[in-house]
Amino acid sequence: MSLLTLDAVDAYYGESHILRDLSLSVEEGEICALLGRNGAGKTTTLRSIAGATPPDVRNGTVSFKATDITGDPAEDVAARGISLVPEERRVFPDLTVEENLKLPEVARNASNRWGREVATEREGMSMDDVYDYFPRLNERQNQMAGTLSGGEQQMLAIGRALRQPTDLLLLDEPYEGLAPQIIQTVEAAVERIRDDGKTILLVEQNAIAASKIADRAYVIDQGEVVFSGTGEELIADEETRQRYLGV
Repeated sequence: MSLLTLDAVDAYYGESHILRDLSLSVEEGEICALLGRNGAGKTTTLRSIAGATPPDVRNGTVSFKATDITGDPAEDVAARGISLVPEERRVFPDLTVEENLKLPEVARNASNRWGREVATEREGMSMDDVYDYFPRLNERQNQMAGTLSGGEQQMLAIGRALRQPTDLLLLDEPYEGLAPQIIQTVEAAVERIRDDGKTILLVEQNAIAASKIADRAYVIDQGEVVFSGTGEELIADEETRQRYLGV
């Protein structure tokens, strides 16, 4: 069953046409990889789903749980169960690990006090569950986030996203700048998150690593889908990998 569907989406930054008639779907309970070179439109796709501005979706529809969410503001999209982990992590460096993880709850409470109901009846993942996924964060609960390594900050960013009620987790370049050993740690956590019932849309430059854990994969080029298939099929398709991914 498709949890997320993009149907013939055209998205723009100003007058720059970035996504061109882009269609894809993400099935419930899978890891779906979205791959392509720099500038192919991967981050624009995630931002179009998450309700971020820009881009401006002028044509097509974004549907989540069979509901049209095209153009909905980011806070409403998040309340529906879509959590975005942006590129470069964007943790709060002057807050501790624990304080960063408490921010989604603080934001929901503040929104309710100001008269905007963005909370859902469901709760996000507990602190203990986040620490179970990422034991290193448990060891560094009281450490300032800005002093963490890049890999630890990525774990924190994912954990913070999961503290929101999440059905679909959007990961933008989670392996960027990480050592191979840390990539393996993050990979294992992502697979476990999928196995525990979350759906994941993963954007990555490291196409081979992403394909290894992906149930399905899309490759986009200049805002258009040029390949769709399983992760194994993409790994086996040397012509597509070399032409569109350079690997």
